[in-house]
Amino acid sequence: MSDYNKREKLLKALAEKSRLQILDCIQKGIANPGNIAKKLDRNRSTVEKHLKVLLNANIVEKVPSLTKEGYLCICYKIRDNANELLSRIQEACQKF
Repeated sequence: MSDYNKREKLLKALAEKSRLQILDCIQKGIANPGNIAKKLDRNRSTVEKHLKVLLNANIVEKVPSLTKEGYLCICYKIRDNANELLSRIQEACQKF
């Protein structure tokens, strides 16, 4: 994949309000798709669709986790390099 294609994929993934809200939830510690859906008052399938786009753009990664009851579940984490990028984007947007 060319450098331009990678940039386009990344920017398209971030150019959607719902995905930005999902990333905000993950940054605040709400990392399970079901909990994100509840917080944003959206269908879980819609949230999972957006998470798949973020995953394919290498912005988030899946992290196996355990529920309080001890069941395995999948949560999402923002990749370190993407976290830095998101911080810089927020700073730049505040200046406009």
